[in-house]
Amino acid sequence: MARKTPIGPAEAARKQAHISVERYFEISLLLMLGISFLTLADTGKLDLVSVVAVSSFLLIKLWGYVREANYSLSSRTVTRLAVFYIFFYWLDFLIFSLGPTILDRLLAATVHLILFTTVVKVFSARTYRDYGYLATLSFMMMLASAILTVGTAFLVGFTLYVLFSISTLISYEIKRAAETSHRPPEGPFPGPAQNQTALEKSLMTTTLGLALGIVLLATVLFFVIPRYRTGYLTALGMQGQSITGFSENVNLGDIRKILRSNLVVMRIIPDSNPRAFQGLKWRGVGLTSFDGKHWYNDNTEQRGQLPASEQRFLLPEVVGWQNRPRHPLRYRVLLSSISTDVLFAASVAREIHGRIRVVNVDQTDSLRNPGHTPGPFVYNVVSEVGLPSPEQLRRASTEYPTEIKLTYLRLPRSDPRIDELAQQVTASASNNYDRALTVQNYLRDTFTYTLDPTGIDPADPIGSFLLTAKHGYCEYFAAAMTLMLRTLQMPTRLVNGFQTGTYNRFGKDFVVRARDAHSWVEVYFPQYGWIPFDPTPADPNPVPAGALDDYIDALGLFWSEWIINYDFAHQVRLAQDVEQESRQFRQEFKQRVDRLQKQVIRLAYRIEGWLIAHKLLMLLFMLAVLTALVVAEKVESLAELRFLLVWRFARRRGLQLSPQEATLTYQRFLNALRKKKFKKAPAQTPQEFAGTFMGSPLAGLVSEFTRLYNALRFGRTPVSLLRLRELVEHIRRTRTARD
Repeated sequence: MARKTPIGPAEAARKQAHISVERYFEISLLLMLGISFLTLADTGKLDLVSVVAVSSFLLIKLWGYVREANYSLSSRTVTRLAVFYIFFYWLDFLIFSLGPTILDRLLAATVHLILFTTVVKVFSARTYRDYGYLATLSFMMMLASAILTVGTAFLVGFTLYVLFSISTLISYEIKRAAETSHRPPEGPFPGPAQNQTALEKSLMTTTLGLALGIVLLATVLFFVIPRYRTGYLTALGMQGQSITGFSENVNLGDIRKILRSNLVVMRIIPDSNPRAFQGLKWRGVGLTSFDGKHWYNDNTEQRGQLPASEQRFLLPEVVGWQNRPRHPLRYRVLLSSISTDVLFAASVAREIHGRIRVVNVDQTDSLRNPGHTPGPFVYNVVSEVGLPSPEQLRRASTEYPTEIKLTYLRLPRSDPRIDELAQQVTASASNNYDRALTVQNYLRDTFTYTLDPTGIDPADPIGSFLLTAKHGYCEYFAAAMTLMLRTLQMPTRLVNGFQTGTYNRFGKDFVVRARDAHSWVEVYFPQYGWIPFDPTPADPNPVPAGALDDYIDALGLFWSEWIINYDFAHQVRLAQDVEQESRQFRQEFKQRVDRLQKQVIRLAYRIEGWLIAHKLLMLLFMLAVLTALVVAEKVESLAELRFLLVWRFARRRGLQLSPQEATLTYQRFLNALRKKKFKKAPAQTPQEFAGTFMGSPLAGLVSEFTRLYNALRFGRTPVSLLRLRELVEHIRRTRTARD
């Protein structure tokens, strides 16, 4: 075997070349940003023009890396674009952005501004601060995508985003280490191109390996571990949000305590068309007795305690259920951490299944979970929401069972004028359904809704509400209707629960907040059971939805569905800690935001009115600003234009150039040599560059041009333009060995 000759220092130095990871890092960062933008665009929440424009600019930048061309913007160009967009932003807000409200248009225009800033930053990034801005922006885009949608496309986008993020971080560390090292990096190959190719292959292999490992580990942690339930420690250290009005004993006014709260009580995820859920109410507790100041259940019988059968409960049939039309609805309830053990469901619940051990059903058809722990949990419900027709209810019998009359016709001591009012209001009705409907409409049409009623006598709240005050909130309306119908010998009970809530078009769920708490009435009709009536008129001052409420609620749904409801103990505790620590901050922040929002809305309406009324003035103002920007640079621009015309069309031999035009002349000279494969190094002086042409057919021409240029540029000696142009033309026509 031949013996290897040792490699000497000179040979080793020849094989070692500098390694650059700059190109790989910038491409990885661009792809990370591009994937996050495409994932966001796939949600369908961006307009087509923005998607096409931003995608095109990102592709142009990527094509520049492929061709190894510099498509960067100068700082002067960035400044011009920024100044122009300040005015375009208002035109975008007033004319181009669409939306039903001023806040929607403002949000759309702001999104366009962020996308514009992103594109400009992509073409002007030069510092680590710029790179950090782009990386942060890509993360925010992925976060927004996670809020707006959870699907296969997002999973693919997220996987690619993780891959390019790893690649970017690795190359970033190598780039920083190379820049701070005392000696330049070295490679095993003699050529820089070979070293760069080898390094990029190694980086891609490492990135793929790390990404695969992360995916495997995440699969174990996310899909396996959270499905193990301890069952012993889940209730420790957890406290439910206090919520009143859902116990066996409710004071008149308890519901009002939570009607001002923005706390999310539950989220309802429908299995079918959400329009079928519009107008539904989420029933909580039924209350039988009223002593004039508070409602309570007196000796209410338990209809049954249902043990779990594979965590599925088939609820007993309610009275009259078999005579109602079938209209089943399936939905999923994500109940927040609240202090009540009530299971909320729509109308007549027929089936419940979830992580519940026992379900109690009482005489009022209220559902309770006696094993309730003050933590968030989820359950699925099948409800029958079909109701008999008005004609069927008008023909219903008035022969009530004895136990119904004993329980639901009891009246407290009250003003006898309530009996007279009930008789007067229903004088024209000939059946119990029309009587109930007449009382409901009387309260809706004659009384007004307010959370701050005045004129209510604490000694006789319902009597003073009906006879003098004539305004209040849902508890007063429901209690008044119950008393009026009972004076007419119609079995009636009060129900506390929640209204439908607000549909979130992003999360595709109904968000039910504490402010949606509601009281209504159920009237008993033999053969059909308990039929709901709602005498409360609409709130004349509803709480407006914030511009970002849907996004925030969708994020809450994503958190509840994919994190909390896996029941992993430390996940639940973490969610509780975050909630407890941020509760006070949210309350204070919300108060300030509400005040600021009202001020901004008033100001925005004023600005919008003024701008719409002065559109022509704004257009003229923009044109004036752009004209000023052009005039500010007209000296340099006109000088370049003059030189171009003189260079091409001058014919007088005595025409002289100014020293300021010398640089423009020398650039044409260098362009002509660059086409012949001669490139001037940045560190070379014109004289040193001319010395490199010794022995070349261009030596004389280059030497003379350099002498004339130096005389013009530094000696301020007049030089003939025609002679300089002739020299450049001779250089272009002269053939060399490199041609």
